[in-house]
Amino acid sequence: MACHGAKDPQQEEQDQKINQFLQQVDHKIVVMSGKGGVGKSTVSANLAVFLSNQGYKVGLLDVDVHGPSIAGLFGLTGLQLNIADGQIQPHLYTENLKIMSIQGLLDQPDSPLIWRGPVKIGIIRQFLSEVNWGPLDYLIIDSPPGTGDEPLTVAQTVTGCQAVIVTTPQEIALADVRKSINFCQLVKLPILGIVENMSGFICPDCGKTHDIFKSGGGEKTAAKYNIPFLGRLPIDPGVAAAGDAGQSIDSLTSHAKKEMQHIVDQLIQQLPKKEKEDDAIMKIALPSRNDRIDDHFGHCEYFTVFTVDCAKKEIVNQEVIESPVGCGCKSNIAQTLSALGVKVMLAGNMGDGAVNVLHNSGIEVLRGCSGDVKTVALNWLAGSLTDSGDSCAAHGHECHG
Repeated sequence: MACHGAKDPQQEEQDQKINQFLQQVDHKIVVMSGKGGVGKSTVSANLAVFLSNQGYKVGLLDVDVHGPSIAGLFGLTGLQLNIADGQIQPHLYTENLKIMSIQGLLDQPDSPLIWRGPVKIGIIRQFLSEVNWGPLDYLIIDSPPGTGDEPLTVAQTVTGCQAVIVTTPQEIALADVRKSINFCQLVKLPILGIVENMSGFICPDCGKTHDIFKSGGGEKTAAKYNIPFLGRLPIDPGVAAAGDAGQSIDSLTSHAKKEMQHIVDQLIQQLPKKEKEDDAIMKIALPSRNDRIDDHFGHCEYFTVFTVDCAKKEIVNQEVIESPVGCGCKSNIAQTLSALGVKVMLAGNMGDGAVNVLHNSGIEVLRGCSGDVKTVALNWLAGSLTDSGDSCAAHGHECHG
């Protein structure tokens, strides 16, 4: 008899990859709107740019299947997907900002994607499981307007996700925002706040503000539903000009930049702060054989994983992790250890390629270590190990012998 509740093995594997990635992301934010044309993608892009300019590691994911805008806003239209080492590589827009858009699947920029729900759901899951995002402070997800497949998939798949809702001041837009609010409540998606876009036009000649679409509706709606109001953005001709030219999206007037920074500041205040005490407890891994450092990282017998208290310089716990099947596969090792919460690898010989793969999974590497694994771990805790590229030297203790 068939078991209808059983998951497909491939889906289980994909679920695991998605969870491994999401564990490396501090904050997941989906930007929504009840209707099209309210500037949702512009707000998404600006959030990503302003956060990355403040030094945060940011990923910007465009899941608007039928009307992707992010690629055009950043001048990436026509850029095809880049696949390397078996993973999709996001576009590195700046050192702190990575971008992934469904636009990269199109042979021609103006080609329509005529997809039903299951295909759209599959692509979104693929962008979460098979893209080499690396560790992120923020993942900003630009979703299409409405409450259809794409935002529902994000809500059900991206654990810990929260929503920012974009509206314009007029009543017809606010009616759709109320539907977005109800959607979030039904799927238990916390709302970080509401942004009112196109809230007044500042005349470049006289400096006066003209409420073309009225103003204040977003703030009133936020107050009615007891939702934080993050701020309002004026109509800025510079946004349209920059977007059409594919230039950096933060080419705003000084007033618009000030308002956008206010929105970002309000957003950050709504998010939980990391407890500093948590940073003291961490996991480190050592490729091992017979309780000693195995000099062949990719073919080690097993990994010794120590949970350490950096403040007290003590080993709290020790466990042995079997090498992943096909241990020579660096990405398998990186994903397995990252999912366990490993932050540091103390290893013997290791090539630059392996180091980069581990770095992309949020794991710091010190090379050239050898000897008893516990002794090496304690030396690292004591601060006596230094990485010199291919050798891990110790003050008063030679790590190679």
